[in-house]
Amino acid sequence: MTPPRLRPTLVADAASVEELIASLRPEAFIALDTESNSFHAYREKVCLIQVSVPGRDWIVDPLATAVAPLGSVLCDGRETVLHGADYDVRCLKRDFGWSLPNLFDTMVAARRLGVIGLGLSALVEARFGVRLSKAHQRSDWGHRPLTPEQLAYAALDTHYLLRLRELLLSDLDAKGLTAQAREEFVRIAGARPHERVFDPEGWRRLKGARDLGKEEREILRALWNAREGRAEALGRPPFKVLGEQQLIEIARRRPGDPEALARISGVTPSVMRNFGDAALRAVRGEPG
Repeated sequence: MTPPRLRPTLVADAASVEELIASLRPEAFIALDTESNSFHAYREKVCLIQVSVPGRDWIVDPLATAVAPLGSVLCDGRETVLHGADYDVRCLKRDFGWSLPNLFDTMVAARRLGVIGLGLSALVEARFGVRLSKAHQRSDWGHRPLTPEQLAYAALDTHYLLRLRELLLSDLDAKGLTAQAREEFVRIAGARPHERVFDPEGWRRLKGARDLGKEEREILRALWNAREGRAEALGRPPFKVLGEQQLIEIARRRPGDPEALARISGVTPSVMRNFGDAALRAVRGEPG
């Protein structure tokens, strides 16, 4: 069965944030999720916060309005329900300083129960007969405006969580596994943000790096560092500047001019515009 076409309420200004807080205050359980732009930005950030309670779905846009007041209802000890909460916990702490002291992780609960398919889509289909779409899985959530299709897709990540929690908690109770699951929830709630740290020697871990000669490895080192610099300057993830296997191939073939560089598979016109000159300087051993 296809999922319902949701029409979540968009929260994109201070007044709508206050309205959302007022709606959430009476709720004992709040379903929560986030969308970040890690596939599209050098330094990722939370771009959407999805919130659901029975009968209502909201999409909060932290790029459009200050969301700090929302922490008063998300961090006050009422139960927040997430799926695969570790990443969201780290992102919310990093960007907003929020902690979720009383969370329920539906993925952890399912794993404790020995469920095979742990993805949200698999669980929703198994429990409710609804197949969630993955059409917008790699959307650039930092791009505006958001389409109605993106909003509907994002809202489905929380729409079923509270009902799923009820079913999983019942199963945990029946099997005597609730206490163990809640211990793991506490551990996840204590997760700390990961700071992005560039490893200048990370090129050594690339597949094929060990097969290169000494001079080729020095070129690869220079390419690795040059790519990071360009990625930061462009505000893009390094892999979107140039793929890792292209780094290896450039180091191996040592192109001497733009024409030779452009003939390497995967070196697209976009790569040439954004990284061509830096790549050739790295091949020649010139400073960036």
